[in-house]
Amino acid sequence: MKRIVVFGLVLNTALAAGVASPATEPAKRILVWNTRALFKTPKVYPTTESPVPGMRALFYEGANYKGRPTRIFSYYAAPDGKPPKGGWPAVVCAHGGGGTAYPDWVRKWNSNGYAAIAMDLEGHLPGGKAHGLKGNLPVNRGHKDSGPARIDWFGDRGLPDREQWFYHAAADVVRANSLLRSFPEINRAKIGLTGISWGGTIVSTVAGVDSRFVFVIPVYGAGFIHESDNQGLSQWFPPKNMTASQFSDYRRKWDPSAHLHYAKMPMLFVTSVADPVFQINIFAKSSQAAGGQSTLCMRPWMIHAHGNGWEDAPEIYNFADSIVKNGPPLPKLGRPKVSSATGLLHTSYTGEFSEAWVYFTTSGGLWKGRKWHFIECTRGKKELVSKKPLPRGTTAYMVYVFKETGGWRNNHAASELVELK
Repeated sequence: MKRIVVFGLVLNTALAAGVASPATEPAKRILVWNTRALFKTPKVYPTTESPVPGMRALFYEGANYKGRPTRIFSYYAAPDGKPPKGGWPAVVCAHGGGGTAYPDWVRKWNSNGYAAIAMDLEGHLPGGKAHGLKGNLPVNRGHKDSGPARIDWFGDRGLPDREQWFYHAAADVVRANSLLRSFPEINRAKIGLTGISWGGTIVSTVAGVDSRFVFVIPVYGAGFIHESDNQGLSQWFPPKNMTASQFSDYRRKWDPSAHLHYAKMPMLFVTSVADPVFQINIFAKSSQAAGGQSTLCMRPWMIHAHGNGWEDAPEIYNFADSIVKNGPPLPKLGRPKVSSATGLLHTSYTGEFSEAWVYFTTSGGLWKGRKWHFIECTRGKKELVSKKPLPRGTTAYMVYVFKETGGWRNNHAASELVELK
């Protein structure tokens, strides 16, 4: 488990000691999925349901539910033209709560040179008219071969493991990888995974379950949900909800904190510092918990929504390109350190960017309501140095960088978040 060490904070000539908030160890995981079965190529069933021009709609076989196989609706498409040598790189797209399989998400990856599959993880057929869906069909339409639908956050916590939504959602994501690997136009060695909101939580768990993915990109959602101060999340945990046994099962079986240590592939965690659902503290902690190379992309004003989750962060595609197309890597920042002599913040770095800032808060209480402030950094050959010391009463801080070109910002990357008592 990675630990944060915080050095003294200086205000003018006074030294105030800063101590990192204590970290809790992830629970030892219980792996409930039979990966040998999920790694087999699933059966495919053509369908005329919810057609979208230029896109293949299909069902693929999911995990068994109450003794019968399930079928998962999905959209699949590859870029136009001849595949590159070895086949197209590809990505699996896992939607968030209340979402479905979105054609525009597939098209977005296609436009960046990737084949993509987006599936419905809640036992539904696509409906509505958002993000490329056609026909304005009813939302939340079930079908006879569906698995369980999501019941709020953990409303099915009392059911057997294999009847709970989280079990099926993660299994469906793994099966999508197995399906892509069977397509002749796909490069099996270049398949990645991304998820938005609830999908970000699902893929953070899957990252530690399916090592065949070569990169994983959670957006907004991640792990350590039981440590969130978001009352919409915390209400589901003891003492209000869940028995002690259910809480132990949740921590050891479902929450990404139990699985991220086993995720050895490169991961990019994308969020805003003021995300209204998954607060920056648990999100940054999830990034630190990953077992392989992990990068935190913090875009300060990113909106929490499906379309924004694939349109507003070019870093998603830059990161994928850096893994499977030999593209340039995103910047990487070391752990910020406060000089005991000057009180200035020093942070090592690599990569390309044009500006660097300390992002800090002196607020306490709920993370969602905290006000954040900025201190600009100067850039040396090997490290960034804040132009001013952190003020007395700082409760949390991080350093982030970005590249501005023609009024557009990309290459956002952040250090770990330092929380102070």
